[in-house]
Amino acid sequence: MLQSTNLEIPESDKEKPANKAKYITAAYNVIGIIVGLIGLFSDKDKNGLIALLMYPILGIVLVLFGKGGIKLISDDKSRIYGSINIGFLITSLFVFLKSLDDYTLFQTTNLWLPFIIISIIILSALYIVGINPFVGKIRIDAIFITAIGLMYAYGSTRQINCAFDYSYPKSYNAIILGHREHRGKHDAWYLTLTPWGPMPQVREEEIDGWLYDHTSIGDTVKVNFKQGLLHIPWFVVTKN
Repeated sequence: MLQSTNLEIPESDKEKPANKAKYITAAYNVIGIIVGLIGLFSDKDKNGLIALLMYPILGIVLVLFGKGGIKLISDDKSRIYGSINIGFLITSLFVFLKSLDDYTLFQTTNLWLPFIIISIIILSALYIVGINPFVGKIRIDAIFITAIGLMYAYGSTRQINCAFDYSYPKSYNAIILGHREHRGKHDAWYLTLTPWGPMPQVREEEIDGWLYDHTSIGDTVKVNFKQGLLHIPWFVVTKN
């Protein structure tokens, strides 16, 4: 029966779902790059951050309801499947990078439990929708998916804790004891500060370039200390 020419599906009908999947995945990848850049460079815009956090989740939903035509990773030589790996990778990576750049954690003791919980949820979803049993390079896929999932989980944990922490900050004064800058692939600026509030010792802190250029040794800066939405204490150093 399967070999009967009367039951064959026309090639044009076979290509319609495949083409639709390719359009969806192409749109997802292009928009993902845009959302990633907006989210990465938006300082105070919570909408951009929310879009950045939710975009990888949208990718998982697309794969889940894509009826097999949309894949997280596709290595099909006939290109039947559309892959969302670019949009997913870009936004997950930018969630991670933005969380490192925007906030300084006071301590990480309370970070690991929410990180583990989010990691379990994200990795479980990714392995359900991401591993294609018809792809031979499953080990490479698994490593790729695990790395992306852990980056997203760590970055989103920090972002949720700090960006959505609306508690009133405690402010402390600290005196600048030293200035240091590092030039390379990633420029960085540091201030060595006297003890302040719950910080009992002299410590070097990374700050932004603007603050570095507008302060000098001996100046007093303000340290805004907050408890964090997930009870992971963090702080921001600003000009007094």
